[in-house]
Amino acid sequence: MADRRKKSSSPTLILFAAEWFGSSVALAGAVLLGAGILTEAGKPAFAGWLVLGLLAVASCGWLWKYLRGNLLGPAGAFEGPLLLTAAAWMVFRFGAVSVPHLLFIPAATMAWITVRSSFPVRIFCWTLAFGMEFGFASGGGQLLFSALANLATCLAVTIALLKFPGSVLYRRQLAKISEEKIKETSARQQARELGLDNNGPSLPEVLSENDEQADLEAFSRLAVDNINISFDLQLEMLRQSLNLNTVAVLWPSPDGQDLRLRYLATSRTDIDQGPYPAGTGITGALSGERNEVELVRMKPSHPALPYYKNAEGSGAAMALRITAGTAVGEETEPGKRHGILCVDRQLAEPWSDQEKEVLRLAARLLALEVDSSRLLLNMDRERTSTRRLYLGLRELNSGLNLESVFSASLNAVKTQVQVDLVAVILSAGEKYRIAMIEGLKSGDLTDREYPLSEGLVGQAIRTGKVIPVGGRYRSASPVFTAERRFPDLKSLLIIPLRDKSDAPMGALVVASCKAGIFTRQRQDILELIAEQVAIKIELAQAHEQLAQLATTDGLTGLANHRAFQHGFDMMLARAKRSRTPLCVIMSDIDHFKNINDTCGHPFGDQVLKKVSAILEDAVREVDLAARYGGEEFAMVLENCDIDGGHQLAERVRERISTMSLQHDGRPVKVTISLGIALFPENGSEKSVLLDQADQALYQAKRGGRNRTVVSPPGTGGGE
Repeated sequence: MADRRKKSSSPTLILFAAEWFGSSVALAGAVLLGAGILTEAGKPAFAGWLVLGLLAVASCGWLWKYLRGNLLGPAGAFEGPLLLTAAAWMVFRFGAVSVPHLLFIPAATMAWITVRSSFPVRIFCWTLAFGMEFGFASGGGQLLFSALANLATCLAVTIALLKFPGSVLYRRQLAKISEEKIKETSARQQARELGLDNNGPSLPEVLSENDEQADLEAFSRLAVDNINISFDLQLEMLRQSLNLNTVAVLWPSPDGQDLRLRYLATSRTDIDQGPYPAGTGITGALSGERNEVELVRMKPSHPALPYYKNAEGSGAAMALRITAGTAVGEETEPGKRHGILCVDRQLAEPWSDQEKEVLRLAARLLALEVDSSRLLLNMDRERTSTRRLYLGLRELNSGLNLESVFSASLNAVKTQVQVDLVAVILSAGEKYRIAMIEGLKSGDLTDREYPLSEGLVGQAIRTGKVIPVGGRYRSASPVFTAERRFPDLKSLLIIPLRDKSDAPMGALVVASCKAGIFTRQRQDILELIAEQVAIKIELAQAHEQLAQLATTDGLTGLANHRAFQHGFDMMLARAKRSRTPLCVIMSDIDHFKNINDTCGHPFGDQVLKKVSAILEDAVREVDLAARYGGEEFAMVLENCDIDGGHQLAERVRERISTMSLQHDGRPVKVTISLGIALFPENGSEKSVLLDQADQALYQAKRGGRNRTVVSPPGTGGGE
């Protein structure tokens, strides 16, 4: 018997020790800290670190129980605050020597405990704090005045915190915020159930997260509020006019698994707020084409109405489907979930035809309320979509070059649909080029060229049709090339771009990893955007051609004099900033007037073209070659010293002198003279450098032509 009692008491003792372990550690740590055992000369001793570690372990155990909801009994209420009190004072004492301002840790801790804890817990924690401070002072660890000052600081912080949360204004604000949060969550849930959320059917079915999205959410909340007021009034009027116990509106959850009590007018108090499993009680009879069901002489044991805790008190009940979506001319979608209007009364008599008609009218009126709100919300969405489309097209119309058109095209698409991949394709001959692409790490495909026979893009350009049909992508055929597939794509539209003569000029590619996002309405809008993109690409190409004509010599294709002056300014400025050399070469075709006079101007033009081609081929992409005027040419070589400039000039001179040209069967000899100046050796200003290069060219002419002369260092005021 004694053994049995011993065995039964062992688990109790273990459970008791586990419940009070944290509090025991906190008390032991506080006693040791107050006695000065955990510090040596104001610094933490080894025992101090050991106890602090034990406090940390106990705190983690308390936090684990707190998160799991296992804080039961008085131990759970005391354990956390005691651990925090002991730990806060220990951290303060360990760091007080080097960081005196650590007093804010125990002060804030005590204030928080006082505000959040019950009265017994507060008293116990403050007693512990006083004991640690006075114990530390009595042991010589600090002056009594310091202990009083520390406790006074903690009390002041606590009183300040208590005063504000204790005020009527604070409590009102807190209650108001909490009430608004609950209302907002409930309104959002109701909006989803009633089809008034932002994912409901509309022209822009998926909207970006921006200010307009917030406006639509506010609009849907307003619609829900209006429906709530209207439903409450109508249900109460119906209840009183037909002498009913309860009039309730149940609405299915978005997943269709539950029914939720959304609106209620009742004289009873035994209401279960739910939710209830779908098909519960009388609602289960509303299946298929059946839109109403009635029960008469109900048994007290029959739980026909799921929202009653007590099934007694109802003699007759009726449930009617609220067929939202048909009141404004929409077709009922197969499997679409509708609300349910439930009514009951004490009288155990059949419902009269007049009563049934009133209930049917009430259900239709409730449906009309929902449909009207849906219609208004969709109109607001479409207004927003139209406005965003206008803004996107306005940005598209503001671009004058291809880069800005490509960027605006991307933004215009994004205003209408959340996409994962967008590309603008340009075609030329039997190939197409990816001019711009964004999304799914596809940046490396920019400027890639593929034959029109490859990929769905090539097929769309060849056939001039939007593919794939319906915007569904099954990954069977590659978008661009078999070497680069996008297996995550579920939706794809490739819309051909056509020029003013209706000939294919490229395509707009829009794709998403979500299935079924390209509705008919959205495809229509994207095709409209594609038409505008094609027009703007043509205009941008024409603008760039005009810009090129304005800066290019019409005969030779080199930069003209104006472009040379502008380019030289920019290159010289860069050379000054980076302190790198810049080589300027002026050149002139020898005896060009004689060539024109002897062979005619058409042949002279051919000579100019040949010389220009050699100059253009000789310079790098970073350099500048230009027709300076007449038979005179100029080159600017970036980051090039005198040796590099001289080598290039000689290479040009030799190639020109060895050209094979004939006129009327006779060979024509063409040579060129060149003069070189260097920044900064021959000057730091453009006019000076051009003058020095021109003088060197003059020396080459005077020296017999067909040669290169370098301007001596230091001339022209250079370094």
